[in-house]
This record gives sequence, C-alpha cells and structure tokens, in this order.
Amino acid sequence: MKAVRNALDKFLEIFGSILLAVMILVVLYQVFTRTVLNSPNTVTEELVRFGLVWLSMLASAYVVGKRSHLAVTMLSDNLSGSNKRLLEIVVQILFLVFAAFIMVFGGWKAVTVTMGQISPSLSIPMGYVYLAVPVSGVIMFIYSLLNLLDQQSEEESKKEG
Repeated sequence: MKAVRNALDKFLEIFGSILLAVMILVVLYQVFTRTVLNSPNTVTEELVRFGLVWLSMLASAYVVGKRSHLAVTMLSDNLSGSNKRLLEIVVQILFLVFAAFIMVFGGWKAVTVTMGQISPSLSIPMGYVYLAVPVSGVIMFIYSLLNLLDQQSEEESKKEG
C-alpha cells in the first residue's frame, strides 16, 4: 500500500509541477505577444484556464492523500482515543462516498454531456476539460481507501504494542 501511495504522490507531484511550469510559460508568452508584439494570442488564455481546472482538481485529490484538506477540527480536537479514530474512519468513508458518487459518477455524466461541445479557441471537446473531475475522483477514492486502510493498520499496531 505504501508503494501505491508513493507512486501516486510522485506522479501527481511531477505532473502538477510540469503543468504549472507550462502554464507559467504560456502566460509569459501571452503577455509578451500582447505587450511587445501587439498581437494577442487567444489560444493561450483558454489553454491556461483549462490547465488551471486540471491542476486544481488533481491538487485537491493530492491533498486528500496527504490528509491536509480543509477540516473543522473543533470536534476532533475534543475527542481522544477510540472516538477520534472512529471520527477519522467516518470522514474517510464520507470521502469515499463523495469521490465515488459525486466526482466519478457525476463527473463522468458531465464528460459525456459536454463531449459534443467544442471550445472556442482550442477547438477541443469540452469533455476533455470536464474529465478532470472523474479522474481526480478516482485518485481521491484511491487515497481515501489507502487512508482508511492505514487507519486500520495503525489501530492493529497500537493493539499489539
């Protein structure tokens, strides 16, 4: 399980870094063509917008894997022992349900609906942009499952030790 998590972490770190670097270069090119050449390029703005969608969706899945997502800790800070572990299990199960039904199932429906819509500048199907939702949903599901299994193995090791 640790190998799966490490591979997924490494992939998302590398892919996210490359995507961010490409987006920065594209924005710099856009600024250069608009200000220096006085001939703005419309494709660059749309490319960066779609890249931002993918980057933010994949980053949200990555954050779930790192257990660094936004959380209201008022309840968990006041719990201890088995109650705190139970809350963590409930949170991970809710993430599993959210990722499976909302992001993967709902996201796939959005992809199929928008595959016929063509983006104005890049002339690509908008379904490819919306594909970021189910892809990040699958990754989020995997991470939540790994988090749940890690929680279980932590409990077992505490019982043994």
